Amino acid sequence: MIQRLFTGMIAVSLILGSSMTVGEETAQSATENVDIVETIVETQSGLVMGGLATSDEEIRVFKGIPYATPPVGDLRWQPPHPVEPWTEVRDATQFAPKCWQPNLDAGFYRSDAQRVSEDCLYLNVWTGAKKQSDSLPVMVWIHGGAFIMGGGSESFYDGTSLASGGIVFVSLNYRLGVLGFLAHTALSAESPIGISGNQGLHDQIAALKWVQDNISAFGGDPSNVTIFGESAGSMSVCYLVASPLTTGLFHKAIGQSGGCFTKHATLTEPSEMNQINFDTSPPEQSGYAIGDTVAEALVGGADTETVIEKMRELSPEYIAKVLEEKSIEVPWRSIFVDGHIFPDQMRNLISSEQANLVDVMVGSTRDEGTTLFPTFMDTPLDEWQATIVENMPENAEALVDAYQEDAEASTKTANQQMLSDWLFAAEMRTWARETASLGKSAFLYVFNHAPPLPDVGRSLGAFHAAEIQYIFAHSESSSALASQPDLWDESDHNVSSLMQQYWLNFAKTGNPNGDHLPNWPAYTVDSNQTMGLGVESVPVKDFREQKLDVMDQIAQKPF
Repeated sequence: MIQRLFTGMIAVSLILGSSMTVGEETAQSATENVDIVETIVETQSGLVMGGLATSDEEIRVFKGIPYATPPVGDLRWQPPHPVEPWTEVRDATQFAPKCWQPNLDAGFYRSDAQRVSEDCLYLNVWTGAKKQSDSLPVMVWIHGGAFIMGGGSESFYDGTSLASGGIVFVSLNYRLGVLGFLAHTALSAESPIGISGNQGLHDQIAALKWVQDNISAFGGDPSNVTIFGESAGSMSVCYLVASPLTTGLFHKAIGQSGGCFTKHATLTEPSEMNQINFDTSPPEQSGYAIGDTVAEALVGGADTETVIEKMRELSPEYIAKVLEEKSIEVPWRSIFVDGHIFPDQMRNLISSEQANLVDVMVGSTRDEGTTLFPTFMDTPLDEWQATIVENMPENAEALVDAYQEDAEASTKTANQQMLSDWLFAAEMRTWARETASLGKSAFLYVFNHAPPLPDVGRSLGAFHAAEIQYIFAHSESSSALASQPDLWDESDHNVSSLMQQYWLNFAKTGNPNGDHLPNWPAYTVDSNQTMGLGVESVPVKDFREQKLDVMDQIAQKPF
């Protein structure tokens, strides 16, 4: 009670804008017993004051903690710089803005309506630790959103329930879109290491370094850190595993519907990879080619000595407006083999053991495509076959043979499944296979449970991102992806309990099993078992084997 009163008085002074600071004696009284984790915590950069979780007063929440200097002005498009220390107690009771992103019409996947800003390199901590010496396992969440939207402060990602399960939970922001993934020769020229791009991934690495340096102050164990994410967040997890620069920053990884095993463009060379597509999409451009296109559109781009200076003078709103008016679409996956974070293709780094190899738990959802690719129409079977032959001639015979039975029932569903298998299921199986073949533990899953949604019920199946609300135990959220409380029945609560316990167990021990849960066998290439997660959770042997084999053959051709 005394501690709550003390922190409440400080909160009032901060909210009212008072110049009063905590005196040295008072600050020491809040932190002198280093074994106690309270609502004031001392980080390496200064004191932060959090609050108590609304739904569980045993959980302390610290929001908007900076892990890098704001990447604005001359720091736009540079790797993150170390955060500047502060001397006063910093209010950590409000989320910082999400990283700048245009007001996208993302439909089903729209984000929470929250502030956005270039000044966005902040993270959030939920902890139930009573003492620093508790050394609880740490879970670091990397949000999805196609690398162009989203944020660690989305209501969907509230960490209270996970933290109540005996871990310290961290969520973070990282730069997005053209502000977070731009390579240019002029940017490389000003860099000490002679490269540019992948700024958003540099942000994620900086946040993980912050965790190593500071999480013990919140009762977390820096030697037991699990990174996890979904969609672009899961791809980020894969990138971080692939990079030799992340060694020691985390110790386990969970990937939910997103990998990094297809061939990527480099800063100077496009990707000539084979693709699964229905519109003969061109190869992905090189990083510098995209940068030149952006610079030309924004400032003429000719004078390399001043082009970046001129681009840094432009507002994010203006940049987005010009690119839209000139119909310049910066690829959503603008992550490049840059010779620094990635000395080689990510698949090669992992298979050659140059990566940060850790135990993994990875998987996808059964019906990824129902929400991601809703515009497909059912067409006659012969027309479906002709489209595949026209757009994917090298792989048409194998693809038609693998998906013929699906197409006979519905060519729309067959197309959705084909793209879903290419983007997700095959990638996750590859991840599990590569990990297991290198002597690490891998657990592979497919999520089968269909959440109930307003108006449409469970008709969308186990759609892309459907599992998130069950892991975070949210039956209510402002996100369009979440159910409403009165829609969940006993099966939903049971699935949520199951999913969350598997995730917590893996973070704690590297094995999801325990607590009387259905046994989840570790993945091996020989057993090829995928754990089906849902109301009935059982291992499935050779899950979608023919289809995934075709996808893997296509993915490996450029290598």
